[in-house]
Amino acid sequence: MRVLWNKLNQAFNQRLPREKWLISGCGLVVIIVSLQTFLIDPLLTRHQIQSNRLASLQSSNQGMQLAVQQLQHELSKDPDVDIEIELTQLKAQHQQLSAQLDQVMENLVSPSQMAKVLREVLEKSQQLKLLRLTSLPAEPMGKQQDEYPSQYFIHPVRMELTGSYFAIYDYLAALEGLPVNYYWRRFHYQVVQYPQAKLILEIYTLSSRKEFIGG
Repeated sequence: MRVLWNKLNQAFNQRLPREKWLISGCGLVVIIVSLQTFLIDPLLTRHQIQSNRLASLQSSNQGMQLAVQQLQHELSKDPDVDIEIELTQLKAQHQQLSAQLDQVMENLVSPSQMAKVLREVLEKSQQLKLLRLTSLPAEPMGKQQDEYPSQYFIHPVRMELTGSYFAIYDYLAALEGLPVNYYWRRFHYQVVQYPQAKLILEIYTLSSRKEFIGG
């Protein structure tokens, strides 16, 4: 693909100024649309599905935990065989959901390591420049309710960098190929001065602790 790009670039340099301007305008649209269509949209969709599944698991687990507590309270006031059977079943389901949540969390990058991982992948590219890397405040996952507060917290990181289309594409592909997991939630790509573009990326991981344990 890069060989084809070099050939197209040579042909472009031979064009008249007005033709270059028209081709550049069309080219920018194609670049942005292709990046959005073939890489970003599929990634955002996949990460959103994974995030929604995790939020659903947490919500179900919290609701089941509350039901277990209510049944335990009823059983303490009035011992009943049916209630005891239902309580046993709910406890088993609660343990199963907790195990699923633990498995998801086990594969996520830790908040203290996320910025380090982003930098390490970036250092492998000589064509990208990091403008800013910021750890954002933690947020409770899902809707916060008094009866069962969130068990997990979102730890987001915002990254701003500049580089060419191919350098940015390669970087995003490298991030997606990491052995650790994380979630995407925001992506903004803007051509500043062709062929240089600016990328604003927000990704996040999860933790059972709200406070950030730096590293």
